[in-house]
Amino acid sequence: LKSADSASPFTLTSCSKLPSPAMPNRPPTLPGMFDPEKYGAAAAGGNAGGGRVLAKKVDGNEYSTTAAVTELRISNSDEVLQLPVMVATTVWDIKELLSTRLGIDSGAMQFVTKQGPYWREQNDCEEIRRKVLVRGIKSFERSRMEYPHPMAVIGAGHIGLRQAMVFLKAKEHNFVLFDRKPKVGGQSWWDQANTASKLQTELGVYHLGWDETLPLPTTDYPWPSRDEILKDFEDKANELGLMPYIRLNTDVVEVQMAGQKENATYEFSLRNVGDFSGKVEKFMTSAIMMYPGNLSVPRRETYIGEDLFGGIIAYGMFNELDYNVLRGKNVAIVGHGAFAVENVRTCLEYSAGQMYLVCRRKNLSCPRFVSWLVNQSNTPVSGVMVLNTMKPMYDLVGFDPWNYYAVQANASRTSCSIMQKARFGIGDVYFLAVSWGKLEVIEDPLGVKRLSEGALHCGNGRKLEVSAVLKLLGFVGNFENDRLLKIKELVGFWVNEDPKRWLVAEPVSVMASNFGGTSFSPGAIAWVEAAMWFVHHPEDFWKVVMDTGLVPRHKTNGEDIPAYVVDARHGTQTLLLLGACIPWLGERGAMSGKIKVHRMATLHPIDKFVQYCKEDWDYYCDKLRKEGLSGPEFPYTPDVAHKYFADYQAEDRAAIAKSETQK
Repeated sequence: LKSADSASPFTLTSCSKLPSPAMPNRPPTLPGMFDPEKYGAAAAGGNAGGGRVLAKKVDGNEYSTTAAVTELRISNSDEVLQLPVMVATTVWDIKELLSTRLGIDSGAMQFVTKQGPYWREQNDCEEIRRKVLVRGIKSFERSRMEYPHPMAVIGAGHIGLRQAMVFLKAKEHNFVLFDRKPKVGGQSWWDQANTASKLQTELGVYHLGWDETLPLPTTDYPWPSRDEILKDFEDKANELGLMPYIRLNTDVVEVQMAGQKENATYEFSLRNVGDFSGKVEKFMTSAIMMYPGNLSVPRRETYIGEDLFGGIIAYGMFNELDYNVLRGKNVAIVGHGAFAVENVRTCLEYSAGQMYLVCRRKNLSCPRFVSWLVNQSNTPVSGVMVLNTMKPMYDLVGFDPWNYYAVQANASRTSCSIMQKARFGIGDVYFLAVSWGKLEVIEDPLGVKRLSEGALHCGNGRKLEVSAVLKLLGFVGNFENDRLLKIKELVGFWVNEDPKRWLVAEPVSVMASNFGGTSFSPGAIAWVEAAMWFVHHPEDFWKVVMDTGLVPRHKTNGEDIPAYVVDARHGTQTLLLLGACIPWLGERGAMSGKIKVHRMATLHPIDKFVQYCKEDWDYYCDKLRKEGLSGPEFPYTPDVAHKYFADYQAEDRAAIAKSETQK
């Protein structure tokens, strides 16, 4: 078995039988002690690649560090595993590795080697020989739990489709994916987005084929439209053979559990969305993975005087508004989240008149170049660098990102963390519209007081003459999801400590001092690979994860936050814990980082990306010039962009050096 990354420090080689490519994958022999990317060239000896500069020290004694390869062969089997080791690697080291990988007691294995004409068992303290016969195991691939019923995946959006892809990659076919929609794609793109909506982050970190075994997208344009994304989802679902496993137009209306958690089964009540007869179909499943989308219910608010307003009042989502009716009309956008920022671009696209963005407090918005810098990163970008890199864009509008409520920093601005309830709205048009005088941001802690004929009245007494009011007040969770899975508490991403009920809706908010991404695909693949691991190996939930006592827990507040809606801290802590507890998940996380860096560098090299940003900026500038407005040019010139990129590269080198020193 060779990994897709042949230079990986965890490459395995099988001389005969090929285990599943999904599990286990690239096991490290001695983490932190052997890195073939740096030393592998010297595996056969010599110092050219540094093969003899590693040191393994035990009780102050230094042992031989020459790189080598050990071949393990299972007794009475043709299955062979080759592992990168050092001369000083012991039998115990390898037993511990296999024990962790296979979920068995290391004492159950015997290592036998040929010595002259005889075979003898190696003691645990001995250096591992180059050719070893392993007794006590049947395979180097860990056995999976077998279930009497198919596993069920609920939701055919980005994560649900990704779950199906990961199952098929691991040669797991015993599952069914349900969705109430007539097509794949999920409610975020079908319901919440408008036809004019575009991807805010970069294509390189948001596409369904985001996997080391799949090709890159054929286009390098960073921000595809809603319809282009939905088409790609449908195309990939067909190309990758997902559709035979998907039941569309099927609503899961009830879930009943039978048995204890260890051997529980679940009965679904299914209803065909187009069948109004009330007919219900029963479906038995042995495990549930639910991906209901993020916050799905719009926060609604009715203002005093709406009946007197006489203009357009709408929620700028769910495609409920024909934006053509805004042409030439003054518009008030209420809110300052990602959807509000996106609506600024949409209104400008449809040639609305003067725009006002009314909010109780300003959330940090993220310029496109800053999003690119974060998503292309090798080591995470510090919060300090994120804010400093925002400066050229914020200078255009006269705002200081360091003074926003979400930023906690020291006086010298050399350290900071960002804690914001709303995710970053990513885009440049928001800043362009303000700097060109097309948009005014009104920050009023009292919010909207009332409406009157042709006007919106702010709490501070400001009166805005507008013909349309677009409400972008954010979303809240859907308590129906709590009801369906009987959620009392979300433990990590498990429902009520049940290892076979897994639910993920993208965690809300921003809570970080370092940033490794602003997009969805890296998280999506981590969530579904973790789900697969624990339905295949549920014993690890109790013996490995829960025993730590570190799994975060979340309950509903009983008002507007269901139990399944968790914040960024909960989500990050869960994934970090799982990566630390389960070596395969930790390695997959490392691979995910490599995919991210490679795809961003290939699809969006810095000069090309900056060029696309400037072209988009110039397009909207031309629209505003025709209205008689004027304003600044795109602030991230190639020189400015390369300056910040160089700053990040220096920060990246320092982070790597610090990590090496700590090792």
